[in-house]
Amino acid sequence: MQVLLERNKEVAMASGESSDECAKQVLNVVPPVVRSIRTLMRRHRLAGLSVPQFRALALLSICPDASLSAVADYVGSSLPAASRMIDGLVAKELVARKECPSDRRQLCLGLTTRGQSAFRQSRQATQMQLAEALEKLSPAQRKSVCEGLHLLASIFGTDADRIRPDSQDSKGRKANEPG
Repeated sequence: MQVLLERNKEVAMASGESSDECAKQVLNVVPPVVRSIRTLMRRHRLAGLSVPQFRALALLSICPDASLSAVADYVGSSLPAASRMIDGLVAKELVARKECPSDRRQLCLGLTTRGQSAFRQSRQATQMQLAEALEKLSPAQRKSVCEGLHLLASIFGTDADRIRPDSQDSKGRKANEPG
C-alpha cells in the first residue's frame, strides 16, 4: 500500500497544474474508484436485486416522484424494459407508484419504507468499507481528497444536484413528462 501511495505522490508531483494533466489524472483515477464503489454496492445490495434495479432504487432515493422516463434514462434502458423492471420492484414492495403531485394524469415512482431501508443499509455498508480503505490516508490526505471532490462537484455536480423532478433527461423531456 505504501508503494502505491508513493507512486500516486510521484504522479501528482509530475503532473503539474495544467488542465490537460488534471484531466488525464481524473480519467486515470475516477474509473477505478467508480468500479470499486460499484463492487461494494453490489456486494451489499438486497439479495435478488439486479444492478439496474439497484440503480433505480438509488435514483428514487435522491429523486422521489421520478417518472418512468427518468428511471429509464438513469439506468440506460428502454421505457418498456424500465417498466418491467419497475414492475418487479413494485412486486418486491420496494417501489410504489403514486399520483404525481404536479400532474394528476401522471404516475410517479417512489421508494416504499422497505425500499428506503434496503437502499440505506446498502449505502451505509458501502460507506463503512470505503471509510476503512480511506483510513490508510493521513487526516491531511483525506482532507485533500475531500477538497478535490468538492472542486469536482462544483464543476460536474452530483446526481442529487443533477436529477430533480423539474430537470430534463437526455432526450430533452422533463423528468415528469411521459416518455
